[in-house]
Amino acid sequence: MKLLIVCLTLLPTLVCGQQAGNVKPLWNPYRISPRTGVQHIDLSGSGWELSHTDRPVSDLKEPRKDAFETSVPNSVHWSLYKAGKLPHPYYAKNSTQYRWAEEKAWYYKKSVDVPASASGQYVFLCFDGVDYFSKVWVNDSLVGVHEGMFGGPSVEISRLLRFGQKNDVTVEVRAGNWGNRATDYEKLPRTASGEFDYSKRTGYNPRASGKIIKPWVISGGSGGEAFFTVGMWQGVRLEVVPSVHLERPYLTTKSVTNTTAQLHLSAEVFANAHSLQKQLHPWHNTQLNHPNEKGTIFRPIADKLSVLVELVNGKSTVVTKEFPVKAYEGRIWLEEDLTLPNPKLWQPNGLGDPNLYTVNLTLKRNGTPVDRHSFDYGIRTIERVPTAGPRIADRWENWQFIVNGRKIFVKGMNFTPQDILLDLPRERYRWTLEAAKRMGVQLIRIWGGGILETDHLYELCNELGIMVWQDFPIGNQDTPDYPQDVWEAQVVQNIVRLRNHPSLVVWNGGNEFNPYSYGNAASVGIIERNLDIFDKQRFFVRTTPDDGSMHAYPDMDPTWYNRSYRFEPWVSETGMHSIPEASVFYETVDNKEFTGLGKMWDKSFGPSHPEFIHHFTEYGPGRVPRMLSRASHIADVTDPTLESISEASQIGAGEFYQVFSEKMQSNYPVTAGLMPWVFKRHWPVIAIQLMDWFGNAGAPYYFLKRTYEPTHVSVDLPRLLWRSGEAIPLNVKVTHANQTTLPGTVSIAVWDDTFKPLWSKETRLTVQPGPSVTSASVGSFTIPDTYKDRFLFVVAELKDTSGKLVSRSLYYPRSLTMLDDQTFYDKYVAEPIAWPALEKGPFLKPTVQKSATKLESSVVSMKPLDGTGSQVTRSVVTVQVRNVGTTPAFMTKIDVVGRSVATAKRALVADDNYFWLAPGESRTLTADVLWRETPTESVSVVASAWNAPDVKVPLNTKAVTVQKLGK
Repeated sequence: MKLLIVCLTLLPTLVCGQQAGNVKPLWNPYRISPRTGVQHIDLSGSGWELSHTDRPVSDLKEPRKDAFETSVPNSVHWSLYKAGKLPHPYYAKNSTQYRWAEEKAWYYKKSVDVPASASGQYVFLCFDGVDYFSKVWVNDSLVGVHEGMFGGPSVEISRLLRFGQKNDVTVEVRAGNWGNRATDYEKLPRTASGEFDYSKRTGYNPRASGKIIKPWVISGGSGGEAFFTVGMWQGVRLEVVPSVHLERPYLTTKSVTNTTAQLHLSAEVFANAHSLQKQLHPWHNTQLNHPNEKGTIFRPIADKLSVLVELVNGKSTVVTKEFPVKAYEGRIWLEEDLTLPNPKLWQPNGLGDPNLYTVNLTLKRNGTPVDRHSFDYGIRTIERVPTAGPRIADRWENWQFIVNGRKIFVKGMNFTPQDILLDLPRERYRWTLEAAKRMGVQLIRIWGGGILETDHLYELCNELGIMVWQDFPIGNQDTPDYPQDVWEAQVVQNIVRLRNHPSLVVWNGGNEFNPYSYGNAASVGIIERNLDIFDKQRFFVRTTPDDGSMHAYPDMDPTWYNRSYRFEPWVSETGMHSIPEASVFYETVDNKEFTGLGKMWDKSFGPSHPEFIHHFTEYGPGRVPRMLSRASHIADVTDPTLESISEASQIGAGEFYQVFSEKMQSNYPVTAGLMPWVFKRHWPVIAIQLMDWFGNAGAPYYFLKRTYEPTHVSVDLPRLLWRSGEAIPLNVKVTHANQTTLPGTVSIAVWDDTFKPLWSKETRLTVQPGPSVTSASVGSFTIPDTYKDRFLFVVAELKDTSGKLVSRSLYYPRSLTMLDDQTFYDKYVAEPIAWPALEKGPFLKPTVQKSATKLESSVVSMKPLDGTGSQVTRSVVTVQVRNVGTTPAFMTKIDVVGRSVATAKRALVADDNYFWLAPGESRTLTADVLWRETPTESVSVVASAWNAPDVKVPLNTKAVTVQKLGK
């Protein structure tokens, strides 16, 4: 036992030899499938005791410190906060008060009732995610050690249990940087540019993690330097399994017609044996199958075995088939085909309903059910064929998706963890994913610098029709020291866990790493070979960017996208920084720091604004100046208020997202997919994001949402900056996803910056069946010679033959005297250059504010969406807004606010915001409101525009009662 303790307290680069003493290593590729009914005992939830010691204990009788009650799943950090031990980890610089948690050994303990009926069966204790090093005891017996956070440990414990009585489960958990904690980043010196000098950071390196298989975003990497997770972050369960049982069922779709779907079911059948006795392969050089002259002995099972398969759609059982099973001692595979009549297809968002079937499997022994499995499944086919552009590299994937026989341009998003400290309730996923669905997102990429997500995400994506591109957790590093047996256990566990989900469509090796390097070849080979064994049905790409996928973060006029990247089949990442709404920082940052924000990149700013910089992801020269230069076109940012710089940076980023999305979508069929960075942030920070950690959608969300509509009209502007006297060509591109022809008219109107009409033209247009890009030349507008340092407003509209508005787009090109400098002009029009800041204007918002209009607003309804009675946590508010003035309302939006910006703690996602509302035009909008705290004061719906007084309508929030959960 002394050998064990010494080994476990060394640096984690020593993996305890994986066989220290007589303690069993518990990492294993074979996931134990969850059962249903009485076979499944969920140990998650409340009733766990959490305590800690300075060093691991050798005997559970040794004293431990500060025991308190907690719940699982969770991280130690959130357990400490929710127990009232420490302040909120995301507020101020409270994260520094949690750093000691990485240096302790943590002990989770729970007493568990095990029914007497479980006696005589296998009982598996299964942990779905423990971060990172762990030991497991059952009733004071140490059963093994484990490492790795993405599945396991699992262990068969029947021999240790007291059936019909209480049993104690105790788990020791230590952080992945145990004994190797990194230098606190706040203590690092700064470089000449003002950013922290990370080259001076010692200890654990999240971008070179050695033997630790842990993504960098939750282990002190960029944007998460303040945090290093530890704890039982996923659920715990007991599975009661008979001696003859099924494991790891796998259903695949072989073919689909209008009348039938041909399916194939594969499942492992065990008799008097179980998974954890098996070995995927040996870890030394040997022949893998070399029997002697007697061959392999098969001992048949005398009992009559069969598997009943039921496919249920809604309340109707549509397939019932029972297959006899010829079983032998040990393990065999059941391989059977099924025919499903009149299949209802699982369709991605925008293509139809995401129909799901419940698959129920029952293993019968002599006619008696003994083992049950159940999972959801969707019938769909996804193929990929070459895009229309030229092949330009050795490695070249097919990026044109064909879903259920239909070509599509894939409208995607990148997706980071919902919470950097891994507080991941289902409700948080639902809020985020429903917002993505409403935006028109068809695919999310689970980023390789983040996590393999919890089951909640994939289940909700199944339900909502959102396809999933799943990275494995390798991000931006070489992995020559990964322990291959631990890595393979993690890889296989998750392939098996996720492979029945219809939402999962792409496996990817990881983020921005080289899979062909010596250091990564083995890690990627393990992924590739196991996908070939366990999931041949899905596409695999070794990394992104590669094979025709592209990452790009340019600081340029976004109109260059379809020229600079005209031959790129797939855009995997691109985006622009912005600052979330001011209330985020009023709540989380010392309000005294909201001064001097125009000097955000001065060397003196960081030291004098420690909390503000603490909440700034990638505070560096590649992010801050370009964010400020975008904002400088919207408002004067020399000395802005927090509200002003927040709004200006969001609008600046929103324009960027709108234009690059239009450019790349209209580049179809050469470009076939777009996944901007990034949908939601994992704690309250300034960063590239469409939604902040609290769940509030920012301006970039709405600008991009409008481009993701099924039919979208855009003006193919060659640039955003002009000089007086130039003619602006006004060519239209209509991207159309639906498979029908759409005849109608397209119009373009040009207004000056006082909203005086300058030019307009309309032409007939027949939009071709989608996916398509239909083009038309509407004309050109010549900027008057005297029109200098002013904005123009360009509005494009597509209407159907009945005159109904189908799509509208707004642009605000600038006529700037800086382009009178011929040297600057020639460079700007010839190549992409850094986006220029406007120190003296023109500024968009104050320009617009000079031309007033008037709004009217009313609340049509407010209905609870989530919760009942006095526990309403979500509401849907329907609002009507009308422009009753004679001037267009600019950047019209609706919001839910209290008396001040820091009150009415809510998140909001509306149908639309920051939109153009013509004189006399009325819009009815719905807003999904998430109440983060019970309102303690009057709350109103506010309709506003930059050039109109706010209109407030009080809301009745008496029914809104929210329990504080640190969210």
